This record gives sequence, C-alpha cells and structure tokens, in this order.
Amino acid sequence: MTLWPHLPVDPEETLLSYADRLSMMHTGRCMERLVRDIGINTEHFISGREDAVAVFAEATGLSVEDLQMASIRVFQRGASFRGEDISKTFLTPRTARYCPACLAADEHRADRRFRLLWGFRHVSRCDRHSLWLSDSPTANATNMRLALGTSPLAEGVRADEPTPDYLTWLRGRVHGGGQADNPWLVGQTLEQILAASEMLGAILEHGHRVAVTRLSPAQTEEATDIGFSIYSEGREAVEEALDTIRQTSPATAVQAGPLAYYGKLFDWLDRRSNAIDPGPIRDILRDHIVKHSAVEPGAKVLGVEITERRFHTLYSLSAEVGIERPRLSRLLRKLGKIPRDTTERKNGNMVFEAASTVPLIKAFNTAIPLRDVPEYLGATKRQVEGLYRAGIVQPLVPRTGRGSVRNVVFARDRLNDLLQRLDAFPEFEEATGENLHPVAFACQRGAGPFEEVFSDVMAGRVRCYRNPEKSGIAALYVDVNSAIAMKISA
Repeated sequence: MTLWPHLPVDPEETLLSYADRLSMMHTGRCMERLVRDIGINTEHFISGREDAVAVFAEATGLSVEDLQMASIRVFQRGASFRGEDISKTFLTPRTARYCPACLAADEHRADRRFRLLWGFRHVSRCDRHSLWLSDSPTANATNMRLALGTSPLAEGVRADEPTPDYLTWLRGRVHGGGQADNPWLVGQTLEQILAASEMLGAILEHGHRVAVTRLSPAQTEEATDIGFSIYSEGREAVEEALDTIRQTSPATAVQAGPLAYYGKLFDWLDRRSNAIDPGPIRDILRDHIVKHSAVEPGAKVLGVEITERRFHTLYSLSAEVGIERPRLSRLLRKLGKIPRDTTERKNGNMVFEAASTVPLIKAFNTAIPLRDVPEYLGATKRQVEGLYRAGIVQPLVPRTGRGSVRNVVFARDRLNDLLQRLDAFPEFEEATGENLHPVAFACQRGAGPFEEVFSDVMAGRVRCYRNPEKSGIAALYVDVNSAIAMKISA
C-alpha cells in the first residue's frame, strides 16, 4: 500500500529531512513515528541502510534510486555516499548548519528542508544567496524542524567574496546541471578531490605547519578554492605546486625528511589518511619525493618500498663512488654539478641524479687527459687537436664550462667506442684497384683538413679500409682519388 497524499521530493534535501516532512504531513509527529509505522527499524533508517531505504521507497511509491541519492550511509567508523567511501566528518546528515534565506523561502516550519550540500564540511556558504551558513541551535538533529525548535532564524551574514569555483563544481557533481568533469576528476571521489585541494591550498596559504581543523570557515573555503584551482588542472599543476611547497620549506638540514619539506601534506598522506583512500595525490607526492630526495633503496615512502635510488646526497655519492667528500666536491665543481660560489653546507644539502652523476664520476676517474689521447687513438697530436676543435671527440667537461681549459679529459668509454667503429672498417685484402694511402697522405694531396676528411670517412662518404698491422686512426687508409673528389664536389 502506497502512502497518500503524495509529497513531492526536493532533490536537493537529505532523505531524513524529507522523511520528517512526510511524517508531519501524515501523522503530525516526527519522522520516527512514520518509519516505525511502516515497519522500519529507526536506527537502520537513520544510518541509511539500503534495506531500510528500499522499504521506505516501496511504502511511499518513490524510486529507490532517487532516495539512495539523497541518503548518507553511516557506519561505526566511516560513511558512504552514492557508492563512495567517505569519512564521517566529510559529509553528515546531521543539521549542524543552514542558510537562513533558504529556510525563509521554505515558509512553514514543518516544511523546512535540510539541503544535502550543507552537510559537506567544505561548504561554508550558501551559493544561492551568498550567505555564510549559520549554526543550528541543535546541531545533532536529523531535520531542520528539530534543529531550530522554536528559535527564530539567524540573521544572514553576507559572504562578500565571489562564490568559489569548487562550490559550483560540487553542486554540479551532486545535483547535476553543471559542466561535465574533466577526465582527471571523473575517476576520483568527492572527498579525494576536496581533501587534496584543501591541503594544497592550506599549505600554500598558511605554511607547512598549518592546522587545517583550526581554520575558520572562511579560511577553509579560501584554502580549498586555491587548492581546487590547482588540483583540477591535473597532475602537472599539482607537481608545480609541490615544487613551490618544497622550495618554500624552512628545512635546511641535509637529513631533513619529507615531513620537513612538505609539512602537513606529508603528515596527512603518511599517517592520517589510512582509513579513506586519498586518491592520486599520494602517488604524486611519493613520486615528487623520490624525484627530489636522496631516498635509500629499500626505504618506504608513503607505504611503498623504493627499489631503486634516483638521487644521491654528497655523502651517499661519496660512499657509492669511493671518493672522499672534499675531493668529490671539487670534482663535481669541475663537472659543473656544483656552482662555484656555494658553501660546503649548501653542498651537503644538494642532491644529484644517480643515473647521470655516478657514471659521469666513474668516467672522470678513468678519463684520459688530452696529452695522452694521441697515443690512445693511434693519431698524431695535431690530428687529435683538430678532432677536438671540430667537436668530433668531446671532453667530459664542456668546452664552455668553468675549468674546461685546465680539465680537458676524455671518457675512456667514448674513446673505446670510437676505436671499435674504426675496427669495423674492412681490411686491405678487400680493396681492389684502389689508390690507398693513410688519411694524412690524402690531406697533403688536397683532400682537405684532417678533421673534415675523418668526418667524411666516418659518415661513409669516402671509401676507407683498415691496415691490420696498425691500430686506431693510423690504421685508416683511404682512396685518395675518392677523398679529393669529395673535396671538389663539396
């Protein structure tokens, strides 16, 4: 049997608020009376149990799906809203706050409706009337009739700042009619989005040690709006915000950890968000920490074990490459990894990318000075100087870098790679009818400067063969006629 007369549902109010209005119309008494008459356990209905809501829908002739949309499922340690796990403080069906203008528009006391949006912790104003929400005399009631009792409506306090974008987004997401979510936000829950926005904005606005729960409603709104403007833009925008947070950190000690660099954001994601999945913000912060900190392999960062080192401090790098710190510091300056004017204290706080720095240092330790390169390559001093000027052989320290004149050394691995390429040329026996002579001879006969002929040889523009009785560059023999023809055509 369906209740009659029918009372239209306001899609913006909570299920408990609607149930009380319906009960007043049919019984003249509170919600509990009607619920019991229908045969529903009152506590089950107030806590939003699916079976209780389904029985209520059948008795009222309403869509169970529509009633579930207005219902908040409350558990002992958490809650759920429209299939999303949420914390009990994020959204409550209790009538702690209200908009005086909205209730005045409802007119009759028994027809006052508690709007679903008022239950969100991040909602501090009515976006329809630009008024701050007022505190209810009875904050733990389930409907506005009991929350206000005989008390008059509060005086509305004007919210002068424009309505934050996140409130417009929240209304569209909860009640529809707004713009479609961007793909980044679609897969995330309401709490994941708003909680991450609040933490980012609070730290950017109030510093690393901000106590989010102690902010005023206006401050919470401002922080969430700042954070939402960043978070809604996606991962890259969040990473840029984390760059700012890290750079503005008061941390100076080399042993400073993520808590010092990221403040309450790290504390929240590390210890205070275990009950509810915080969403992608945790992975983004973890990646940012590993990207900018010297995290030891095997260390756990935000619940995940790091298996590969990505950065070194001066201390860990010293242990890795077996070079004492003072000498290593001087070496890193030569390599351009440490600015010339930094202090030893600042050096100790710097981090160095493991993938590029460790091989570079090891290469420097086994590097060959410019004076020894001719013998290593099987070339004359003049030939090597020509290759060096032309950039065909590159020194470890860039030619434009500080100390490049005094520290002209070449990586042994690079020179070995060059020698392997020379060994790949065919031997004399494979040449027939060629006017073969050393490269230097061809240069003397008008083929051009040595470095240019060598470049043509390596590019395959000039035929070249290798004398097996010699090694390195000295073993290269070219067809002089071919080399001169190349010079003429160029």
